[in-house]
Amino acid sequence: MVKPHLRHYCVVGRETPSEKNPEPTVYKYEVFAPNFVVAKSRFWRMMRDKNKVKSTHGDVLSCKVVKDRKLAARNYSVDIAYYSQRCGYTHMVKEFRDVCKAGAVSQAYHDLASRHRARYCNVEVLGVKSIPNHQVKRLSIAEYHASNLSFPLLHRRVKAPRKD
Repeated sequence: MVKPHLRHYCVVGRETPSEKNPEPTVYKYEVFAPNFVVAKSRFWRMMRDKNKVKSTHGDVLSCKVVKDRKLAARNYSVDIAYYSQRCGYTHMVKEFRDVCKAGAVSQAYHDLASRHRARYCNVEVLGVKSIPNHQVKRLSIAEYHASNLSFPLLHRRVKAPRKD
């Protein structure tokens, strides 16, 4: 398994308090980014698009890396929207098998780059959730749930006896 190139950040921010709005609403977004600078940039992009708050009129209260508790392989459903010049905005749900959310999202970015020529800046992760085995729809993921699953060791060489 390849180490994910993205990290899972939880960014909390709000609009700067003013006389008009002395107690602004606090917003929390989960962002997948390579470092905290890009995570804050993605956070402000979402705030601008969804809540009409620009970074010049707002504050980031915290930006923390989220760690997964258990390192066991799970099935993840990644809800994605991406923009392409050929067909505009496209929404899709993809399934991946990984040990953490950041790994599944990294796989999703690599998959979109290879299959759809979607760049990192044009992809928005709408949601990531862990799904049980019976809800998996993709055959490439469901084949790992077979009861007779085995990984045979191919091309094993028998060592020659030592001459002592």
